[in-house]
Amino acid sequence: MKGMLPLLLLRPDAFFSERIKEAEDLKIPGIIVIIGAIIAAAGAYLLSGIYTGLFSAAAGEGMASVMGIISAISAFFAFIIIWWLIFSGVFYLLSMAFTGSGTFRRTLEFVGYGLVPVIIGVIISAIVSLYYLPMVEVPVISNIQDPAAVQRVMSDILADPAFREYTQISSILSVIFLAWSANLWIFGIRHARALSFRNGIIVVLIPVVIFAIYTLYMAFIGTPFIGGS
Repeated sequence: MKGMLPLLLLRPDAFFSERIKEAEDLKIPGIIVIIGAIIAAAGAYLLSGIYTGLFSAAAGEGMASVMGIISAISAFFAFIIIWWLIFSGVFYLLSMAFTGSGTFRRTLEFVGYGLVPVIIGVIISAIVSLYYLPMVEVPVISNIQDPAAVQRVMSDILADPAFREYTQISSILSVIFLAWSANLWIFGIRHARALSFRNGIIVVLIPVVIFAIYTLYMAFIGTPFIGGS
């Protein structure tokens, strides 16, 4: 599929209208998703550098490395589960309300293609983290077995100006690129489930808008989690 990426990103309706004529194939979407998961894992590992100062005095450098690996593995599978499986499942179920036809496998395929902008956003967010994270001031926990001490340090990190600013910028980037993916998904779901353009918009925007609002709320009003917004 020569020129597939420009066609997908710039002319999604033409891309999916051509793809629907071909046999279902999850290889390329699967590769796209795995690439995104690897990048998300790398970003989570970078963010876990905050743990180095957090646990070094109490449990040694080894604990920070373990936390980094756990964060990376969690981010890897979270990307696959949330961005591919859950979004595909929600789109599929919502499209049933509009008597959508087409297999779940086809929905997975087209949602996987539509994740390309989200992955671009993850890459940019990881690059942004390289600037902000070294500025985060992390207190050292002297006693890791003291829940109150751990809670105080976690609260200090979440309130750190650099960490808050990074979280907010990362969340804004996430929403922007999610909107771009949503544009691709509208055409993808429309063809995958044989929907009208209007119904395709409704099916895609309901979960996307909810997710975007939640993301921005947690970044600007709620409490972000260390390791992701």
